[in-house]
Amino acid sequence: MLNAALTALLLTTAPPLVTAEGVTLEEDGRKPWSAPFIGVQLDVGVPDGIGASLVVTPGRFFRVSVGGLSNGVGAGVRLGLTLVAFPSSIFRPLLGVDGGYVFGGEAAWLPDLIEDEAVRAAISGVNLGFANAQVGFELGSKNVAFTLRAGIAYIDAGFAPQRFSTGGASTVTSSGIGIKGFIPSARLGFVFLFG
Repeated sequence: MLNAALTALLLTTAPPLVTAEGVTLEEDGRKPWSAPFIGVQLDVGVPDGIGASLVVTPGRFFRVSVGGLSNGVGAGVRLGLTLVAFPSSIFRPLLGVDGGYVFGGEAAWLPDLIEDEAVRAAISGVNLGFANAQVGFELGSKNVAFTLRAGIAYIDAGFAPQRFSTGGASTVTSSGIGIKGFIPSARLGFVFLFG
């Protein structure tokens, strides 16, 4: 009799999630969790620069993003994974990892801003690879939210070979310089999710 009472108590207090036929039931009269599957993220940060990414939510607690970047001189790409805690609340803590690469290049405005050809060449020849690990939060509805993240980044910056004139007929040539190490990273932005 005690066994039957305990079994009846367990069956009434723990609502079944799956029937024998494999159909998911609503829990406590609430609709099953759902999130927008696809979206867009716009952000600015260090070392990323300005970015725009396509965001996909294949699971309840994580998102995958892929997008483009610009640091004002060159353009690049970024790929990331974000874990989202409490996905159905207004305040959502985040844990993210991503990596990217910004190719060196010369923006159209650079010659007007920097007259010295040697300085302009040094700035435009910088390539930057990075990997970020950041924590932060998202604040807003399930469709539009403000995001703020901070953490640490490993960077691998390479300066292209340069030729500098020392005045007169002599020149100095560098074979290129590489800088590697950890720096603080941060990102501020908005995410727009559809559906």
